Amino acid sequence: MVAEAVAGFLTGRPPPWLRGGVRLSYIAAHVLLALTLASPVAADPAERSGHRHDYSRFSDGPRNVPTPRGASLQRAQALGLGTREAATQLMHGQPEARWLRAAAWREAAPDRLLWPVDDGNYVRGFGYVRTTRPDLRHDGVDISAPVGTVVRAAADGIVAYSDNGIRGYGNCVLILHPNGWVTLYAHNSRTTVQPGWRVRRGERIALVGSTGISRGPHVHFELIDGGRATDPLALFDGGPAFVRRVAERAHAAGRVPEPERVTAADRPTPPPLADAQPRPAPTVDRRALVRRLLRFAPTEAMREEAGGRIFSNLLWPARGGALAAHDRRGARITAEDGTAVRAAADGQIVYVGRLGRRGRSVVMLHRMGWVTVYTGVGEVHVEPGQRVERGEWIAATDGRLGFEVRVDGRPTDPSTLLVHVPSD
Repeated sequence: MVAEAVAGFLTGRPPPWLRGGVRLSYIAAHVLLALTLASPVAADPAERSGHRHDYSRFSDGPRNVPTPRGASLQRAQALGLGTREAATQLMHGQPEARWLRAAAWREAAPDRLLWPVDDGNYVRGFGYVRTTRPDLRHDGVDISAPVGTVVRAAADGIVAYSDNGIRGYGNCVLILHPNGWVTLYAHNSRTTVQPGWRVRRGERIALVGSTGISRGPHVHFELIDGGRATDPLALFDGGPAFVRRVAERAHAAGRVPEPERVTAADRPTPPPLADAQPRPAPTVDRRALVRRLLRFAPTEAMREEAGGRIFSNLLWPARGGALAAHDRRGARITAEDGTAVRAAADGQIVYVGRLGRRGRSVVMLHRMGWVTVYTGVGEVHVEPGQRVERGEWIAATDGRLGFEVRVDGRPTDPSTLLVHVPSD
């Protein structure tokens, strides 16, 4: 009889010998059990309260990062930078000694940070400030700005990661600094530096976007010290009024170094983006091609192949520096070792390598028929056949820089064409 009652309870068919109120109670108990089994138990208090955290509508894309190449690629491969494993170690552990040596290419260790987005608004701080998940700590500072706004390096260092393989961060850049600090810049629409690239404070590294887990265009900035996220607010120079007040109060309390005043004149002009990918170099005798371009005007076909816009002047080719001397044979520019060398106009890289007494050089051909020669360079970030745009960083100085111009094959004093020449 007991077995018959249990079987009837599980199937919902009570035994025929149950009568009246007992039969009704039996059926009600079965219905209650079925409803209980059909109702899932909330996994956490947030779900029980009706708030579910479904991140499926977010994505880390679109992936928009530079194609690694040149000396920076070789450096990153030798050091083991640029991988998710390296990024994980920098975010949660200690940097390797060889990474710190590579980051100290300018020797000086930072004690302050540049506000990474010019005129960017402070919208969220460090700590337990989330409204959707108050149990989760916000490990950085959020800075809002329109899509495409320039994101700058907060201090000198080396790019350790530039990709979108860290879940939730979208297109992300990590920079390692000589003192062991790591700065992180997330949710970018695109990154403009590659792993292994040596960057200076204020250089463009990305553009503001809303990739990854993001509800609007902004930069999520983190300062990581010894594998632990740290509140960077009191260390910023050049931020909005609120951030400046925080920095000044922290300095007055003796907790941080004195803030540095940053004006619009201190901000470097960002070079335009070059969307074109490097073209494979044609099979030509490039030394013979350079000799021809330095003596004769390029053909119309050569000018068309160079592509780009037509300019009536040339951009000052060094970040900073000074004009030491100039004549028809070219200009001598004094600059610190490692200073970024920029393309003076849109054009195509014709030659990279030693060029007689000029030493290691980069030669460019421009749409207007001009040829520019950058001599005495060290690290080079371009390849023959590659198209670049005006202002794009193509190399770094080796302590000295020479700049020559040929107009229709004739040597021309560059000082008559240069703009944005630094004043004394």
